[in-house]
Amino acid sequence: MRALWHSIFHFWERYEHHIGVGALVVGFLFDLWVADRPDSIFNNLLLLSYLFLAGAFIIILNLRARRRPDDATPLFLLLMLQFCFGGLASNLLVLYGHSGTLTGSAVFIGILVLIVFGNEYFRSRYSLLRFNIGVYYFLMLSYALVAVPIFITHSLGILTFFLSGIISIMAISGFLILLFFAVFRGSDTGKLKEVSFIIGGIFCVFNLLYFLNVIPPVPLSLRDIDVYHSVLKRADGTYLALYEPAPWYQFWRSSSERYTSASGTAACFSAVFAPADLQTPIYHVWEYKNATGEWEQRSKVPFPIQGGRAEGYRGFSTKSALTPGEWRCNVETASGALIGRVGFVAVWASTTPALSQTTL
Repeated sequence: MRALWHSIFHFWERYEHHIGVGALVVGFLFDLWVADRPDSIFNNLLLLSYLFLAGAFIIILNLRARRRPDDATPLFLLLMLQFCFGGLASNLLVLYGHSGTLTGSAVFIGILVLIVFGNEYFRSRYSLLRFNIGVYYFLMLSYALVAVPIFITHSLGILTFFLSGIISIMAISGFLILLFFAVFRGSDTGKLKEVSFIIGGIFCVFNLLYFLNVIPPVPLSLRDIDVYHSVLKRADGTYLALYEPAPWYQFWRSSSERYTSASGTAACFSAVFAPADLQTPIYHVWEYKNATGEWEQRSKVPFPIQGGRAEGYRGFSTKSALTPGEWRCNVETASGALIGRVGFVAVWASTTPALSQTTL
């Protein structure tokens, strides 16, 4: 038995970095598979479990290191902490990525890369403590921005964002109090101040990104968007749409990027998912690329959405007097955060080409 444990520790010491990255990737892939709609009770319980376990593992790791500083770092605890971080990041990546923007995905891909490199370069226990708490709060705040609109305010906006931040600060403050009294017996206030500055920095960056409309408007997510020649709502609640089919080589699109029209009128149809009980206005913003290459707003059409429908709350707007050139229809929140967009090139023609029809 002693020989077996010796082999395990030798293997750990030799491949420590690779094993840690492997646990992170396994947690990441697991939650890419199980992540569901943001108001799913199962998914929220899973995220809360990850947060609870990650916090417990951080405390146990540092408590063990303080009591037995000469012992080898426990393999199981490190692997489980990495698994929880990977699961949290990937689950939130799915929820933020469904907003229809690449920004939310880029943020979480970036934090995963940071975790990988952080575990490589922050080798000392003290540096790793600060790093892990920074990652932990980043993920905690990211989850609060999803959960508070769903379960507390049932709306989006500045007040909901601030409430999410306040709840995350209260939660991380309770965690830090528990950590520093359980591990350091309240004696090392210098470490507490340093991690508090890290948390404050993350909080300020999130506020800056929010007011720059960089953070996706979770828990809203785009289910469908396209531009049609006409959209007609039927009595049974479905929509009949006419569109110009995309050429065969644009296999990822159903309608053509080239919009050939004799009437100069187009319709933008979108379906936006919102959790049950969440009501908020959204806007279709029609923009045209002018001669200087800048996008200028030509019209802005508001309509309210009500959550609960898995396929998304559906609606459409029309734009007449299209100028030939590049156009796009943005789906935005009241604060201007982008949920999704579709672009097309308007072309004048004396006759409209053959159109296909579809039911939405």
